[in-house]
Amino acid sequence: MTKEILFVRHGKAEDRSAGTSDANRQLTEKGKKEFRSFVSSVKKELESDKAVSVWTSPMERAKQTTEILSEQMNWPDAEEKEFIVKGDFKALMEDVKAAEPNTRIVCVGHKPIQGIWIKELTGNSYAFKKGGMALVRLNERDANQGELVWEDKPDS
Repeated sequence: MTKEILFVRHGKAEDRSAGTSDANRQLTEKGKKEFRSFVSSVKKELESDKAVSVWTSPMERAKQTTEILSEQMNWPDAEEKEFIVKGDFKALMEDVKAAEPNTRIVCVGHKPIQGIWIKELTGNSYAFKKGGMALVRLNERDANQGELVWEDKPDS
């Protein structure tokens, strides 16, 4: 009855500009198209017999990435989690431990936070490309430890 965390970095977003706050930056049209195509190409790997719980950063680009994922995978609506954007590993693990057994948690967020969390769980560094995904299976006896079991990223 292991839990898994599927870490997903948001797709390609607008560049930072003086007129838009970082929280409101959106995916570009190209970013949306590329991420949809990527999700289609890895759909088989994303399917699971586990219950799915979707968590997203409250940043607009992460929410848009989450919408594409949930729509294509028929996953439930996402819960916004402030700790994802803040990088609060302790809060992440508290919510993971509170989740039902045999659950896949989909965590959509940002670089470098997710790479840091993967290193915290697995001991291995992971460099996220925009739209990239990494699946960590958590240790049944110690949820603070895990193994990277799958990763992929868009070609472009």
